[in-house]
Amino acid sequence: MNSTNTAAAAQSRTYRLPLILLLAALTTAVWIARGYNHPVTLAAGVLLCLLIFLGFRALGTRLQGRKKAGAAMQGIAGLSGLFVSSLFPLLLPVFELPKPGGPYAVGTMERVIDTGREESATTDPSDKRRLVVRLWYPAEAAEGAAFEPYPQEMKQVLSLNTGVPAWLAGHWDAVRTHAVSGAPLASQQKSYPVLVYSHGAGASRYQSLFQLEELASRGYIVAAPDHSYMAAETRFPDGSIARDPGNQALLSAGESAELIGIRAADVSSVLDELTRWNQTDSGFWKDRLDLVRAGVLGHSDGGSTALEALAADSRFKAGLNMDGTAYGRVVESGVSRPVMFLMASQTWQGMQAEAAKTGQTGPLSEYYRRYVRHVEQVYTGSRSDAYRVTLPDTHHFSFSDAVLFSPVLAGGRPAKEAHAEINRYTLAFFDRYLLQIPSPLLEQGGPHGTGVRFEKRAAE
Repeated sequence: MNSTNTAAAAQSRTYRLPLILLLAALTTAVWIARGYNHPVTLAAGVLLCLLIFLGFRALGTRLQGRKKAGAAMQGIAGLSGLFVSSLFPLLLPVFELPKPGGPYAVGTMERVIDTGREESATTDPSDKRRLVVRLWYPAEAAEGAAFEPYPQEMKQVLSLNTGVPAWLAGHWDAVRTHAVSGAPLASQQKSYPVLVYSHGAGASRYQSLFQLEELASRGYIVAAPDHSYMAAETRFPDGSIARDPGNQALLSAGESAELIGIRAADVSSVLDELTRWNQTDSGFWKDRLDLVRAGVLGHSDGGSTALEALAADSRFKAGLNMDGTAYGRVVESGVSRPVMFLMASQTWQGMQAEAAKTGQTGPLSEYYRRYVRHVEQVYTGSRSDAYRVTLPDTHHFSFSDAVLFSPVLAGGRPAKEAHAEINRYTLAFFDRYLLQIPSPLLEQGGPHGTGVRFEKRAAE
């Protein structure tokens, strides 16, 4: 190495450490400003930016003999690190849940119920099925009360369904819900109507807080169980954990019907327990649950669960299926109480297109045809009012909080816009059939948004 290159290398080493420290400081400052306060996430972000910086820096060193190229690469190194540090929080933001729009504050609490039913997911023949149930309810407003943090369980949902490590969602620790733990039940009414919510496969009782908090703020008590061994991860107070095995194999119609049957029995078990609380719970729930006005709703497999529970349990007066098909007895027996199918355009239109293809064979093709056939059969065969509403520019996960996690996941429609429309139809449906409050949104000529496909079959 000649003296000129030696001097250049020495000068490079002189400035390398200050540049690295400056980049690390700037990266940390940008991320903290955007709400990334979790130490593991910050460390990962700084490491990522430094690796990019050092990669370009090493290339610049190799090109040191070519002064312009070497200098350019060193400049690119710094700019690339800063670019990534700014871009990453935009792609994975510290999101905000939409503020509930109803007149009530939102309270929340959690209980474990013993169903007394056999637990088929374990090998112990004496094991009985237990459910962790989270409730959201209209509450008395309390000045300065602390809102619950966004649930840690949703990190496991992300990890199970995407393979993304849970620590990458460390910035969710800065997200707050709009619910206060243990807040007193609102006193404006003697009792409140009840909804039971069923989550999707491998998901969580928390998967759709945008919707559950909104319903509670409007005067509904919402009970959401984790379907043990069908949720991503359920932790019981005794320290035991029930995990979804993560089997991605496509189930047969019979296997799906069996699974949905278990889930529908869970929903009825929750209603059984709520009935006991209403009769015997000392203080909080006694006589406060209006179980004459009970409904059921769910997303994906939870939507299928809602249909099956509506067919099997006459205590449910109305059912909402969000982007799920039908399995089990409901396919043959149909429903005799009001039902709504709230469908994502990408799901429903995509399933219809796949089902219409000729010459296709195999389990996946049969799944598409069965999905469409079962939805059509339950909708057209309903013996009560039935609705099918297809929302434009939405996909399967538009019915969950997942589209808030990143604008990439939201797709072509802003998450909050899609969530607001989902909540409008949800409230219009349950207000009409549980509270007897009519809504123009349930009429063919109603104020439907652009691109909404609204279908209605009135009871004969």
